[in-house]
Amino acid sequence: MAVDKREALRRAKAALDAHRSDEALVGLWALVDRPHLSADEFERTLRLMARAYAMNGLGRPVSAIHLYLGDHDTALRTSDDPRDKARVRVAAGQLREAAKLYNEAGLLGHAAIQLEDAGDLRGARVLWERLSQDVRLQSEPYTLGLVRFNLGRCCEAQGDDAEARRATIAAIHLLEAAADGFEAVGLRERAFDCFQILLVLGRDGAFENLAEGYRGCIRILSEDNLKYYVLQYFEDFQKLALERDVAAAAALFREAAAFCRRHQLPYETHYRLQAAETQVRAARLLEQQATPEMAENAYASAIDLFNDLGAYSRIRDVYEALSKLELGDARVARYRRLQQRLAAEQDEPINTVAFPDYLRMDTAYPEIWRLDVIEWEQQGDAAETMSEVILDAKWPDFTRRRALLCQLHQLGTADALDLEGLKTLARRLGRVEIYAALGPLEFMIDHADAGVRAAVVEAARQLFFKRTFGLIMRGLDDEIAAVQRQALEAVRQLHFGHAFDPLQRIYHRSQDAAVRSAALESIGRIPSLESVEMLIDALRQGTPDERGQILGLLVRADHSEADALLRRAHEVETGPTKEALAQVITSRRR
Repeated sequence: MAVDKREALRRAKAALDAHRSDEALVGLWALVDRPHLSADEFERTLRLMARAYAMNGLGRPVSAIHLYLGDHDTALRTSDDPRDKARVRVAAGQLREAAKLYNEAGLLGHAAIQLEDAGDLRGARVLWERLSQDVRLQSEPYTLGLVRFNLGRCCEAQGDDAEARRATIAAIHLLEAAADGFEAVGLRERAFDCFQILLVLGRDGAFENLAEGYRGCIRILSEDNLKYYVLQYFEDFQKLALERDVAAAAALFREAAAFCRRHQLPYETHYRLQAAETQVRAARLLEQQATPEMAENAYASAIDLFNDLGAYSRIRDVYEALSKLELGDARVARYRRLQQRLAAEQDEPINTVAFPDYLRMDTAYPEIWRLDVIEWEQQGDAAETMSEVILDAKWPDFTRRRALLCQLHQLGTADALDLEGLKTLARRLGRVEIYAALGPLEFMIDHADAGVRAAVVEAARQLFFKRTFGLIMRGLDDEIAAVQRQALEAVRQLHFGHAFDPLQRIYHRSQDAAVRSAALESIGRIPSLESVEMLIDALRQGTPDERGQILGLLVRADHSEADALLRRAHEVETGPTKEALAQVITSRRR
């Protein structure tokens, strides 16, 4: 039903003039919730809503509205909650004052971050130390590890290397324990977060931490069958290793080559050649360090690698280098004879294909060591979570509007939200369509009411993040059919790149034909080589009904290298699968 905006505003003003604030709010919500409201219209409606909430004696929503509108003085004056006042100070750039207010509210992590940004490292360090003693964190190694990580960074910035080292070591142990715990319960995404932070620690610290972080990430990505992400992490790790530990880099190139061989990827020869060249580089470094026996061993490893490639000219070069080492006359003479013996050998052709740039994804990682501490302190409070979004200027106006409406929905009543209010809040969180909405929804998925849980899973359909599937899997396992239906619909609708791994897990673990079919359909709509490979694998092992569905998905597979992959699979397959792939290839040519 169309709403006449002018008439609606006139009625709302009349209701306010008559002190019928609840009646005014009903009409104003109908207006403010419209998707195409202009900025001026949105502001006018918000100001009327602020009047209505003020009549009802609710200062927090009034403060939220004025903060959104940039009226800091009014926002500061209309709420007694220190969290609201702190956000106003942040918006005004008064970070030390904001820290005092967050501290008053018991949000030590929030306060420490503001002091860090204000340059008060001493004050921030005190707060991180206090937060690390919070009894609630003693059973949460992940968040405690983040706090210790932040404490270590703060100590390092102050020049207190001893305390920085102690805090960093504690953070490493805690994050390692958290990663083990997450993996034990199937939360590989959160374990990946732990390894990412270890990786960050290692970039400026010990190479061992860098290695542990990268190897953990590579292992999880490999287990998730995300082959091209695995190679990207290999490449990034190799680049850093070449700067800090050449021998380790040579080993990494060998591991990448072995990975490519196992998964029939075309980059194996490239990595084997890189491993050989890097092994020579490692040998030369050892030679410079006056350790000829160790250099000899490194050169011998390079010879093995070049020999596998048929690169005889490079082997001759290595023998020449060996003949110049101080290894004794007999061994030097032997290396000269071996060099001469290969004089007439011609190199075998080597065709190398490097990992292409177009398969690389952005691996930039947000400051999760801050963001997840903030999320933990918010404890699933939707109003608090959305207030951070409103403050962040990087979000577009429509996102900040939706975040504000979530906040007003929760704060705009004197009592806790009833069941219908919670359902509406869940749906509003979904419409914000950002990662931050997941925290409050994860708290709400444990609600005793099935209707609230169903609304949470319904909201998840609009959140295109790997972490979203934690909610969906909870919904699939719910004992109430209405919740299961919402989860099944979410499986059908979420088919973005990072969804491949959880969709694959859903397919493999579920015994429900409808769930498996929905997972296959979504996998088939992801334009990636991993999805095509998984469908080919499912074609070998799936049920007869699934095979028919898979054939249709393979015919429609939208990836530039799908045809080549299908042809390679057809060459090695036998029996019914080979025949089915032949049908797919023929159909794709039409």
